Amino acid sequence: MKNTLQKQGLGLGELDQEAIGEGVSQAGVAVILTLAALIGIWGIACLIGGMSTMGGIMELGHGWLTAVTGGM
Repeated sequence: MKNTLQKQGLGLGELDQEAIGEGVSQAGVAVILTLAALIGIWGIACLIGGMSTMGGIMELGHGWLTAVTGGM
């Protein structure tokens, strides 16, 4: 009885291009996630700095609302 299943062989060039494409995609995702984490950490640091400058979270919220609405 003959084996009816045949392996689908990829050429060496096709395999390399596929592996390179996957590696580039993974590197791109890693760069995006790293930058997103850095931006988030920077935002939290700015929020903490703003709270310490304004004297607390209520004053910070009032100052933000005043800045957004143009004064109350």
